[in-house]
Amino acid sequence: MANTARVDRLREKMKEAGIDALVCRLPENVVYITDYWPHHGFSVVVLPQDGKPLLFLPEIEEDYAKPEWADYTLFGWGLLKDGDLYDNYRRLLADARDKLGLAGAVIGVEQSFEVSGPTYRAAEPVTPAAPWAALLDSVFAGHQRVDAAGVIQSARATKGQYELDNLRRANEIAEMGMAAFLEKLRPGMTEVEVGALVEYTIRAKGPGYKGARLVRASAEVGAGPVGSTKGTLLVPSTTYTIQEGDIVMVELATVVDGYWSDLTYVAVAGEPTPRQREVYNTVLKAQQAGAAMMRAGASFSDPDTAARQVLTDAGLGEYFVHITGHGVGWRYHEFIPFLLPGMPGTLETGMVSSVEPGVYIPDFGGIRIEDNVAVGADGPIFLSTPRTPW
Repeated sequence: MANTARVDRLREKMKEAGIDALVCRLPENVVYITDYWPHHGFSVVVLPQDGKPLLFLPEIEEDYAKPEWADYTLFGWGLLKDGDLYDNYRRLLADARDKLGLAGAVIGVEQSFEVSGPTYRAAEPVTPAAPWAALLDSVFAGHQRVDAAGVIQSARATKGQYELDNLRRANEIAEMGMAAFLEKLRPGMTEVEVGALVEYTIRAKGPGYKGARLVRASAEVGAGPVGSTKGTLLVPSTTYTIQEGDIVMVELATVVDGYWSDLTYVAVAGEPTPRQREVYNTVLKAQQAGAAMMRAGASFSDPDTAARQVLTDAGLGEYFVHITGHGVGWRYHEFIPFLLPGMPGTLETGMVSSVEPGVYIPDFGGIRIEDNVAVGADGPIFLSTPRTPW
C-alpha cells in the first residue's frame, strides 16, 4: 500500500484502544485512510487491523479513487437501477464483516465528530446519524460499538512528508487567490467582489497545478475601520464599498483533494499610513515570534505566549482577543494542537497549526496575519509563504 505511515500510526492507536476495525463515513476520515476525497458523502471505508482498507464508493466517483491505497468496491447510487442506498450498505458491510471475521468485534465509529469537513460537493453535506448507527448495530450483531473520535484525531495530529507536501500544495494554490487580491484591490470594490475574485482565481487556476484535481475555496472579506475588526470571527462579506485607505482583511479556506489551507492576508486600499505600517509590522513580529516556537517539545501554549508578549510590549495586547492558532490538515480547523494560554499538550514533529495573531482596534481596524506552520525535526517549517514587513 502506498504511504503506509499514517495508516500504521492509526492502527497503533486502534490497538491501544482495543479497537478491531474502524467504520468511517465522514469525508475527512475517508481521505485520511484512503487518500480519496469523496464527492457526495456516501462513501464508506472499513479499516481492519491488518490488510488494505476496504473502500465502498459510488460508481460515478471511480475515476477519482486511488486504488493503490485501498481495495475498493463500487456500488450504484442515485439512479433508478441502483435500489435503496441502505440496502446496498447492508450488503457491502455484511460482506466486509464476513471477509474480515468481524462478527462480535470491537468496532470504532465517528460518534463524537460534531464538526466535520465537507465533501467536494459541499452544497449538501451528508451526516451519518441514527439510521447509520442502527444499520451498524444490525450488521455487526453482538459487536461492541465504541467512539473512535479521539483515536482518529490523535493519529491525524501528526503528518508525514507526504501530508506536508499536499498541505504545501494547498497553500500554494490558496496563494494564487491572495496574489490576485493584493494585485487588484482598489477603492470602489465591495467586500463581496474581493471575495469572489479570490475564489474565482483559485477555482480557475488551481485544478491541474501539481496534479490537483478537486479544488474549493471560501473567502470572507472585512474592510474599513468597522468591517475589518469583525475578523475576530468568521463573518460573511458584505456589500460595503471599500474606501481609499481602508484596511482590508481576507480570511481564506482552501481545500485541494481533501487537504486544507487556512490563511489570512491584510492589505490597504491605497498607501498605508505610518500607523497602519507600524501596527502591521508589530503583528508580523508577533506572528514570527509565535512561529519560532513551533518546535518539538514546546507546549501548546508557548507559541501563544511568544506572540502575545510581543503585542503586549507594544501596547497592543488588549486588542488580541483570540487564540494564536489551531490544527490544520484534513479539515479547515482541527482540534490538535490548539495554541492558546494555558493549553496543556506538547508539540510533536509533524504537527501543523495556523499561527495567526491579530489585533482589532476600535476606529482603526483589524490586522491579522495567518500562515500554516509545521513542527519540523529541526524547527518550524512554513507551508505557506511568510509575509514581509510593509
